[in-house]
Amino acid sequence: MGGMKLILFGATGMVGAGVLREALADPDVGAVLSISRRSCGVTHPKLRELLVPDLFDFAAVTTELTGWDAAIWAVGISSIGLDEGAYAKVTEQLTLVWARGLLRLNPDLSFCYCSAAGAGGSTMWARVRRRVEEEIRRLPFRHAGCVRPGFIQPGPGIRSTVKLYQSLIVVFRPVFPLLVRTLPSWATTSQRLGRAMLRVVQGRSDRFILESADINRIGR
Repeated sequence: MGGMKLILFGATGMVGAGVLREALADPDVGAVLSISRRSCGVTHPKLRELLVPDLFDFAAVTTELTGWDAAIWAVGISSIGLDEGAYAKVTEQLTLVWARGLLRLNPDLSFCYCSAAGAGGSTMWARVRRRVEEEIRRLPFRHAGCVRPGFIQPGPGIRSTVKLYQSLIVVFRPVFPLLVRTLPSWATTSQRLGRAMLRVVQGRSDRFILESADINRIGR
């Protein structure tokens, strides 16, 4: 099968589900490997799933991880109730285990990391996110970038696994199209976000950090 061979992390979450939908629809993407702890529930000729109960056990699946062109990281957790060590374990350590490991196995790899709006700030979670961004920038990927989405309007059938965020989505659903149109620096859609992350690994982004307005522009 021709086209880009893409590894996707986080397809069971709202951001990852949007990326998966756009990747499967993109004629330039030939194959998608979804790596997750549980199935994303999608079947498609382009898609194969690799279920990994312990995502820190990179060594257990290395035989499956050569010959890939790009990886998109859409794994994330809320920082609510966590100290910096606990938050960084998933947000920073897990991300970099895979980013560095995949790059060793695929020296020409491209990588896109989903960060968050506000990552330039001084809060604990922002510091952790920014450390990941800076390390992704330092690593010698072929193409690399980080997206910082704000409020995300999910596509049909896509839900957030964070209860508070899903509640906000329900409340704001009637005005989402207006928010995206009038406040592009604050709101985007899962379709535009998914396309923007694909553009990063395809080498079609014009900057390393994509804030919400950049996501809307590049992912239009």
